[in-house]
Amino acid sequence: MAELKRGRSRTRTKVEITRTLDRGLRVLEVIADEASLSLSEIARRLDLTPATTFRLLETLRHRDYVRQDEETGLYDVGPRAFQIGSAFTERLRIHQVAQPVLGRLADELGDTVSLGLRDGGEVIFVDQREGRGMIRMAPRLGVRAPLHCTAAGKVLTAWLWEAALRDVLGDRPMERFTESTIASWPALIEELDRVRQQGYAMDLEEYEQQICCLAAPVRGRDGHVVGALSVSRVATRFPHSDPLPFAQRIIAAAEDVSRRLGWTGGAQAPVHHVSNGSRQSVEILDD
Repeated sequence: MAELKRGRSRTRTKVEITRTLDRGLRVLEVIADEASLSLSEIARRLDLTPATTFRLLETLRHRDYVRQDEETGLYDVGPRAFQIGSAFTERLRIHQVAQPVLGRLADELGDTVSLGLRDGGEVIFVDQREGRGMIRMAPRLGVRAPLHCTAAGKVLTAWLWEAALRDVLGDRPMERFTESTIASWPALIEELDRVRQQGYAMDLEEYEQQICCLAAPVRGRDGHVVGALSVSRVATRFPHSDPLPFAQRIIAAAEDVSRRLGWTGGAQAPVHHVSNGSRQSVEILDD
């Protein structure tokens, strides 16, 4: 039985803390602990000069992490800080609400079912349920994998702007893991266009020989893709000739998780960059 390839391990070396950034974060923490503080109160609590504190506050205000009341001059947490905190809460909530759905689907299909989230330029599998089939997949929990050649990775990037996708994947060449790996930008853009149109993604032995995966998007309250529900099978059991019935069961499970997160079925229309030589046109795709 072939084992799934594990993601690259990461090492963290000791680096010097950026002093200005550290001070800015301390300012934000003080405001988060107690609302409506004055400049002098913030400076006093952090043992900083008013001038330094003002520069830090203006930077945070410019980025919407802090807001200032026009009448009182007092500072409070801004909308951007709330968005960052909400993103963490939503990720934690995805993990919690997806557990029963993953378990049910694994029992129904007899396959390994995983929940993947995007972390920078990779997909990380944060939850997994094994099916009761005779063939078991190697554990993927906590494993990181590439975005360009995994079903979960394709789902997590298909609704990004092409420019954002290039930022996520970087300038380095796409690594080829098998003969089936998509490793060029034109092929990847075409593949992601297909993912948007059909509503699911497939990995047909692109990342690991003898392993095929199918994934569907999990959407948050606002309709944006926040996760991927992925099912893994050995290639000999994968329905290559007619994957739609298999895909529909996975899509239904992903939509179940999405509804538990507050999604009502009305997703924001994704915007797709279509490359035409040196020109780019923008195409709005209806859900």
